Amino acid sequence: MSPVSLYCLPYAGGNAWSYRPLASCCAPNLTLTGIELPGRGRRSGEALCRDLETLADDCFAQLRPAIGRGPYALFGHSMGALLAYLCALRIRQAGLPSPEALFLSGQAAPELAGKTQRYRLPHDEFIQMLQTLGGCPPELLREEELIAYLEPILRADFEAVETWRPGRQESALPIPIILFRGSEEDLALEATLAWSRHTAAGFELHHLEGGH
Repeated sequence: MSPVSLYCLPYAGGNAWSYRPLASCCAPNLTLTGIELPGRGRRSGEALCRDLETLADDCFAQLRPAIGRGPYALFGHSMGALLAYLCALRIRQAGLPSPEALFLSGQAAPELAGKTQRYRLPHDEFIQMLQTLGGCPPELLREEELIAYLEPILRADFEAVETWRPGRQESALPIPIILFRGSEEDLALEATLAWSRHTAAGFELHHLEGGH
């Protein structure tokens, strides 16, 4: 089989290494590459970005040189799902070869994404929200030095998602969308099924055990 590249878009607070554990589950012909956002990882010296469209521009700029070298797909969880979708729109607009599929998880369709303002919560309430959301071991959320580093990144990412509004209605993408939904996460089934309206090439929904 031909080698396939899987480019992974980070969730809130994530970096290019966040999906590294998935590499051990990948088929031999699948290469997993994480995309790095400003303000974290090897780009920790750069200013954080609080605008989702600007983050999508940044991700697309990183992807663009590799597009056309062979088959590839995009994967994004939570915020990363929106970034993967926005990158796919930019790829289509630029007339570049489409990804084989969009693999998305933990995120409602763009038009139904939550419009909360969690990024404005006071410190204690913000940490409590992260504990409720899941995805981060509780003991790590008690490490003051780690929280001092992560909180500004998380707040910037939450702000980017929660202040974003879709632009004009886009036509369905010619790309299959494969969506994963945790059995215990607080995400309405209807909000995930709505992703089917964004593809003209097939939609699949898979339920997995666990939370967000």
